[in-house]
Amino acid sequence: MKTLIVSVLSALSFCVSPVFAQQSVDVQFPIKPIRLIVPVATGGLTDSLGRTLALKLEQRLGQPVVVENKGGAGGVVGTIAAAAAPADGYTILMTFLGPAAVRQALNSKATPYDTLRDFAPVSLVARFPLLVVVGSNFQAKTLGEFIALAKAKPGEVSYASAGVGSTGHLAMELFQRDTGIKGLHVPYKGEAPAMIDVMEGRVSALWMSLSVAYPQIKEGKLRALGIANKERHLGAPEIPTMTEGGVNGFEFTGWYGMLVPAATPKAIIQTLAKEFVAIVNDPSVSRQYDTYGIEQAAYGSEQFAQLIKSEIEKWQRLGQDTGLAIE
Repeated sequence: MKTLIVSVLSALSFCVSPVFAQQSVDVQFPIKPIRLIVPVATGGLTDSLGRTLALKLEQRLGQPVVVENKGGAGGVVGTIAAAAAPADGYTILMTFLGPAAVRQALNSKATPYDTLRDFAPVSLVARFPLLVVVGSNFQAKTLGEFIALAKAKPGEVSYASAGVGSTGHLAMELFQRDTGIKGLHVPYKGEAPAMIDVMEGRVSALWMSLSVAYPQIKEGKLRALGIANKERHLGAPEIPTMTEGGVNGFEFTGWYGMLVPAATPKAIIQTLAKEFVAIVNDPSVSRQYDTYGIEQAAYGSEQFAQLIKSEIEKWQRLGQDTGLAIE
C-alpha cells in the first residue's frame, strides 16, 4: 500500500491545483452528463450509496450521472483525479473521513491536495455510527471485560481493520487513547476479510459499520460490545452505547459528503447542494438508507466546510497526542 501511495502521488501531484481547474462554465447547468467519482472499488457501502445518490440526481436534473469508481490508496487516487478536473460542476467527488480529513491531518507533507483549498464543499449526505465487535466465542462478553483484558495483557489483544487509515483503524486509535489500552493492530485489505478473521477467532476485535456487522450479529457470528453513538441505534436497540459500557461520552461517527473542484462557480455549487439536500430527505431514499444502516444527514456547503475543518483539527490533535501518522 505504501508503494502504491508513493507512486500515485508522485505521478499525479503536479496536476492538483485550483488554477489547473479553471475552465469556462456553461451559462445553463446542467446541459451534459455529470461524472460522480467514488474513490473506492465497486461493491460495498460507499459504492452502493454513491450509485443510489447518482440515480436520484440524474432523475432530478434530467442529465445522466455516471459513477466512476477510482479506488486506491485509501481514497487518495480518486481524490487527486477529482481535484484535477475542470471546475464546471460536471465532476463531483463523493468523499468520506479518510481522504477528506485524516490523511491531510496525519500526513500533510505526502498528500498532494488540501481539501479546503483544492475543493469546494457541496453537501453532507450521510452519517453512520461505528460499533466494536468481537467473535461470538471471544472471552470478553462486555465492553468493560474487553478493556480489562486489554489492560491486563497490553499488546496481546489484537484488532483488525480494513487498512491503515481506515475508519475502523482510526476509531480504535481514539478508543485506545481514551481508555488507556494498547492493542495489536492487524490491517487487512478490506473490511470483509477482517470481519471473517474476527468471526473465526484469529483476531480479537474490529470496529465497523452497523450495516455490515448487524447481519452477522443477528446470526450469532459476531458479538457487539458497544456502539459509538449518543443513544442506542433504532435499528439495533439491543446494542449498548459506549457510555453504557463504561466509556463515558465516547462517540465516533463516519460520514459521506460531496465536493467539487475549488473554482466551481458558487451558483452551480448552490444548485448541487440544494439537489443533494432534497435527495437525502426524499422518503424513498430514507428507506434505502435504512437498508444500508446509515443515517440521513444533509446540509449545505458552509456547514460541511466547518465539519471538514473540525475533523482535520481533531485528527491533528490525535497525531500530537499519540504520534500516529498515516503513510
